[in-house]
Amino acid sequence: MANNIIVLGKSGTGKSSSIKGLNPDETIIINTLKKRLPFKGSNSLYNTEKKNLFNIDEYDKVISYLQNIGEKTNAKNVVIDDAIYCMRKEYFKRAKETGYSKYTELAQHFQQIISTCEGLREDLNVFFMLHSEDITSDNSITGYKVATIGKLLDSQYNPIEVVPMVLYSAIKYDDKGKPTYGFYTHACKEGTVEIPAKSPDGMFEEDFIPNDLGYVVKKMEEYYG
Repeated sequence: MANNIIVLGKSGTGKSSSIKGLNPDETIIINTLKKRLPFKGSNSLYNTEKKNLFNIDEYDKVISYLQNIGEKTNAKNVVIDDAIYCMRKEYFKRAKETGYSKYTELAQHFQQIISTCEGLREDLNVFFMLHSEDITSDNSITGYKVATIGKLLDSQYNPIEVVPMVLYSAIKYDDKGKPTYGFYTHACKEGTVEIPAKSPDGMFEEDFIPNDLGYVVKKMEEYYG
């Protein structure tokens, strides 16, 4: 079973830039949005010629690529950025369809991606980059969840529940307004807002770590041996 990790957070909080900490010779990126990676030198590090960057967004093709990566490469890390857009793009392609069955199918297709990753070799780390959206009560933010297509889909399948690790990306500011980008590693509260992070017991001592997936991989290797 591969190590499945969700990196959840709002846009601009450092999810994609955390990829720069990974070794490009050991990493493959599935780029569903076909966007440029937001760190210096990324074009030369990740590209189609090196066969470590694939711009695909259809769930069945993503599954096929994942299976090939697991069976036919020596990659140690796979990043699906942003994984939820496999679902969003399929939703817009099927926008004219009526009825609720398509929502169930959308959830099922996304579940198949995660299920495929669960079946990959155990030395492979799969990072699912996902956008978060606010959970509100009485017009106040109380927490965050995965941004999907709607409440019906949320009730069908919650990705956070099926992976052992969720890192929540955020920005902290010091008293001079200088930002620090990082990941929450454990469930906690910032004021009255619940942070939906989790990790195996004892893997991280810190509640907030740098947004560096290379550091995350190092801690996982130390933990699992």
